[in-house]
Amino acid sequence: MKGSIVARGFTLIELMVTIAIIGIFAAISVAIIREANTKARLARAQFDMDQIKKAMIMYKEEFGELPPPGDNCSACSNPPNDSWLTVMDALVDGGFIGRRIDTDPWGNYYGYDDNDCNSNPGVSYLLTAGPDKVSGTEDDYTLVVTKGCDDWQ
Repeated sequence: MKGSIVARGFTLIELMVTIAIIGIFAAISVAIIREANTKARLARAQFDMDQIKKAMIMYKEEFGELPPPGDNCSACSNPPNDSWLTVMDALVDGGFIGRRIDTDPWGNYYGYDDNDCNSNPGVSYLLTAGPDKVSGTEDDYTLVVTKGCDDWQ
């Protein structure tokens, strides 16, 4: 058969190897995207908490204590809960922060412990429970607001 064209397709093994390689690349891509998403959320939480800290320091400069007013720590929330909203109310109502930051990037309320200028002065801090939504685990992020009554940084 002179001049005939023989049509040659892929064998089953060639198709299976190609599909397997595509599957491996897809799995690696998904893992990389998830890790990047987690890092982006942590960066967002850190940024938000830094903004909250700055607003809290401005509040303290005006009122002499961290929000909300009073030393009963009505907004202490470790583990984080909706009592955090009273802190945000004080910051927003006073014009110390431009937007409400009620929850972290994972949908949890921020945690807060106000030990500043109380009868037992100590460290005041903000926290997020992180992606696992459980306070006290290794993925938590904590930011010190003040180290005591006279610490304004």
